[in-house]
Amino acid sequence: MEKHWIVLPIFGTMRAKKKLSPKFGDWGLSLGVNSMNNIISKNTELIKHFWLYFWISGAGEEWIEYNLPIPTIHKHINNGYFVGWAIDGYFGTKKGQEFLNDIIARFLLTFHDTGIKRLPFKPSKKDLDEQTARIYTKVYKLREFSKQLDSLPTKKLYTPTRADSFEDFTFWAIKLYAEDQIRATGFIVYDSLESWASMQFLENKERSTIRAKCRSVWNWYNDRDFELSNSQEKKYNNLEHYLEETMASRAENMKRVSRNKAERNKRAVINVMTGLYADDYKKKNANWHFGKIGEATNLSAKTVAKIIKEIEAEQSI
Repeated sequence: MEKHWIVLPIFGTMRAKKKLSPKFGDWGLSLGVNSMNNIISKNTELIKHFWLYFWISGAGEEWIEYNLPIPTIHKHINNGYFVGWAIDGYFGTKKGQEFLNDIIARFLLTFHDTGIKRLPFKPSKKDLDEQTARIYTKVYKLREFSKQLDSLPTKKLYTPTRADSFEDFTFWAIKLYAEDQIRATGFIVYDSLESWASMQFLENKERSTIRAKCRSVWNWYNDRDFELSNSQEKKYNNLEHYLEETMASRAENMKRVSRNKAERNKRAVINVMTGLYADDYKKKNANWHFGKIGEATNLSAKTVAKIIKEIEAEQSI
């Protein structure tokens, strides 16, 4: 059996000791048969829970910018990545569904510019077993996400009906998706709008609430010949202009994420080099052991060598 179930923090600085910190130490660095069986059992339990599971078009670190909890699963693919959290709770009641849809909508709003889609299914056992997936076997409460995710601006654009109220994050997520369709095609196909919404949000058998929001959005733009507001028309002259502005914004965001990652990696290495156990990460000739530092910081030896070279050139420590 391949020994690929080594669980490490996805991004972050670890304490510079010879063992993992207590938070991640339950799994250890050396996995025997019993440990493997224990992990398989834990992952089997994860599948039983409800999941917030998304595809995000990005570098893989966007969730860190909003200080979200460590994902239960994080997996890169050719176009973006899958990220998901196992959730403890029952959402069969109306109140439970509203709370869940509110959180889903906040995800869609927060990562709208990056590109996001909710996956209306759970990760499979195969997904959890793949070597490319990073697994953190923790189950979260839904309330752990509410404070981190973006809220909308305080100014209301319009409130034709009570269902369209500013505080309704589900409505606003549907509205933004509808506007994307207008920019792309010039109009909204109602069936496509409702189909998308029903895939993104949890709803009862009749789906009456989701349909009402979709009808409200569609009617609003249909009455205006699918024209966007004046402020939006000024911002985007046409579809080509919108795509240029959007891609430029995303490119800048990618650069910012890359800079932040480099800074976090540098701080992680400096923490090891200046910590109480710094001597444990040196060779007998007093040179730094790139491999050991890499294990402590979840970085490759090549990356560590590059960072140390930069640090020594800057004389940062």
